[in-house]
Amino acid sequence: MCDPQAAGPQPGSRRRTRAAGRTRRLHVRCSAALARAAERAEDDGARARRLTAAADHARRAGLPRRATALRALSLRRKAVSAARGQTELTRGLQSLRAGEVINAREALHLAAALYRHADRPDDELTALLHAAEASWTAGDGAGYAGAALRISGHGAAPGELRDYFRGVAAALRCDHARSVPALRAASLRGAAAAAESHPAVPVLACRAALMLGDVSQARDLAGRALARAAGPRRTVPELLGLLALVELVADNHARAGAHAERGLEAAVATGRLNTAAQLHGTLAMAAAVRGDAATCRDHARRALGTAQAHGLMVPALLATWSLGLLDLAQQRPRAAVELLRPLVLGESGVHHFAWRVRVIPSFVEAVALAVAGLPAPARKRACRQARLILRTLEEWAEVTGDRRARATVLHCRAVLAATAAPACADPCFGRALALVERVGSEFAQARTKLAFGMALRRLRRPGDARAHLRGAMLLFEACGAGVWAERARDEMRAAGQAEPGDRPRPAASLTPQQLRVARHVAEGRTNREVAALLAVSHRTVDHHLRNVFAALGIRSRVELVHALTAHQP
Repeated sequence: MCDPQAAGPQPGSRRRTRAAGRTRRLHVRCSAALARAAERAEDDGARARRLTAAADHARRAGLPRRATALRALSLRRKAVSAARGQTELTRGLQSLRAGEVINAREALHLAAALYRHADRPDDELTALLHAAEASWTAGDGAGYAGAALRISGHGAAPGELRDYFRGVAAALRCDHARSVPALRAASLRGAAAAAESHPAVPVLACRAALMLGDVSQARDLAGRALARAAGPRRTVPELLGLLALVELVADNHARAGAHAERGLEAAVATGRLNTAAQLHGTLAMAAAVRGDAATCRDHARRALGTAQAHGLMVPALLATWSLGLLDLAQQRPRAAVELLRPLVLGESGVHHFAWRVRVIPSFVEAVALAVAGLPAPARKRACRQARLILRTLEEWAEVTGDRRARATVLHCRAVLAATAAPACADPCFGRALALVERVGSEFAQARTKLAFGMALRRLRRPGDARAHLRGAMLLFEACGAGVWAERARDEMRAAGQAEPGDRPRPAASLTPQQLRVARHVAEGRTNREVAALLAVSHRTVDHHLRNVFAALGIRSRVELVHALTAHQP
């Protein structure tokens, strides 16, 4: 019998050999085709991907030297992409700080794409974050939403950043059921983040807290970010600008101005023209509240000059808003309406998808004052349009539970009611005052008291009006809003001189807590002693005492003693 092994290769073995040969030739052809395609590719990322695939096919074809050469060429291409990415990142950051922000955005998006092709995820994330900031500064809502979607799904992004950008993307889609929880998570996780977390975490967590109306949390996060930047001084101007904006939202205009002054000095010293423009806008707002018209217009002019040249929407909005607020304070409501309408409707080149909501209350108040002398049908139409615009703020206040925003909404409703239906204004102002005194700033309280006093005077109730107008005047003086205090004095003169008998009785005008504070102070105790007796902070006592002075129309503790003695039940 013959030996089977001596008969040669079996049919199955020959088939496997032929199949292996065909597979090898196929890998060789694929490797060659991909290498040729890589040479023709115009995009660095596509070129690198094709070279990597060509190297893999060469390895499978049993050509290790060719595979090594192709892989080395791919790595060189990735290195070229990384180098180009660094160049574009540098160019984009220079434009973001001192040039046209649209150019910055394009360069930063290109840098992110190059870093992605070079397999540099951390650098890609950095470029994307700066690109998002460029879109924010430019007021480009669609661009910011696109960057937010990319960052929220980026593998290198910390959870706090993903939460923030998920929340922003949902908010821009008006999906508040998803946006508010995500923003709240970003704020809370940012507050709990370790000191070595990503540098953008406290900044964006601060922005999330501001969107939700948590001013104290936003202030803490901005301060923390500023403390972390004590070493690398290059970020200090931007962080001081952020802290100034937080105080601006909180109506602490003097603090906002102080932070902005420091930030402006640092921004000018480091050549950050775009940051300087935003700080000029903040300083214009602070000057408008003080009533310093010349300073307000000077800062607004500087902010608008850079903003128009570089496409900066936040500085342009702040500068225009400050001029409208100055017109409103100086009793030129029609001029204020003309300045503020484009900001809330986006009818001109000055608009911002996020900051427009902050301008709505000023616009509504300007409309209410501007149409007061018009015929009833025209007045009602204007008030109806203002209510429609106000609805944006109402919805956001409702879904976030922001009590400061709700107090602002109640103030706006009351102002519109005083114009469209004066007889219905009392309960509206009563609800607004009750909430703003609990959660609002001195400036917000004074604005509501002034509007209520003006409405009462027009209803020919001067005695009731004077109490609110005097309270507004004292609160405006306490927070350094000189032009507003003078306006309250003008309204008081129009309502007649206040007489002692016109003052409300303490039991009728003060809350129980205010009355307790007033009696302890009248007995000669200091604010800290009163705080210890009532088991509250001395700041709470300060707050109550200022409101007591405003309600009683007095300015000193001596007058408080006389007021309580004269009005004993």
